[in-house]
Amino acid sequence: LWKHLDRERGGIGVSRGGGEKQIEKDRQNLRRRIFRLKGEIKRIERERQTQKKRRMHCLNVTLVGYTNAGKSTIMNRLTNSHVLVENKLFATLDSTTRLMEEDSRPKILLADTVGFIKNLPHELIAAFRSTLGTIQDADLLLHIIDTTSDYEDHIETTQEVLEQMGADCIPVIEVFNKIDRLSDQEVQIFRKLNPHAVFASALNDGVEEIRAKIGGFFEKRMETVTIHLDYSHSRNLSEIYHYSRVDRIDYQEEGILMTLTSLPGNLNHLRQHIRPSVQEGMT
Repeated sequence: LWKHLDRERGGIGVSRGGGEKQIEKDRQNLRRRIFRLKGEIKRIERERQTQKKRRMHCLNVTLVGYTNAGKSTIMNRLTNSHVLVENKLFATLDSTTRLMEEDSRPKILLADTVGFIKNLPHELIAAFRSTLGTIQDADLLLHIIDTTSDYEDHIETTQEVLEQMGADCIPVIEVFNKIDRLSDQEVQIFRKLNPHAVFASALNDGVEEIRAKIGGFFEKRMETVTIHLDYSHSRNLSEIYHYSRVDRIDYQEEGILMTLTSLPGNLNHLRQHIRPSVQEGMT
């Protein structure tokens, strides 16, 4: 397990060999690392609660998957940003959140999360669940799967963690990643076995299809309404544009006629805040 222990313990009469001393040092290092991680996780949890309030009226997509599946790379491709990409356990500890498209309404937020691993030490299980809280807040999950790994075992591990968190009922889009490392025949087999999945690579393959799948998912869940806004309440226009997509606007003599599309929760929010100035009818 420890390559740096390739030397024998001391013989008879020697109290502690070099290997035994090294094991104790490794244990101390692990304890210090766990302590630092727990402190970092507490900070992240405080920030998550603040961010949760800001995400309430946005469309929330969270990337999940086994460690080193390529979640951060997919995140960068979808958001044109630069989230940390590193082939290292727990490289992504907090759940970085980015806008998928600046001008989309309602806004679509993507959150990257810590990679799952099998048999996570019990000291870290409860702590890491707090960093994965964005999963429970998600409207949609992107399950990123490394096709070059023991993917079936990794899928099972990810599904087990989601079930333990009570997040197994959240809709999922599966993204089979790193197909550029497979032969054409292997890719064809994956596609045949997973007809509803998206296939992606570091070469940007699949990025537009992922965007389209996300957009299509939310479009099916949106509602469209027509409202009439009095000019005396035109201050509400900025809030309307923030929480919905304005498909049509017509400035009439008695007020503004608008056709809006958004999630039911966002439309209910607008009803509560601008009700005195609105006459509404479904289109």
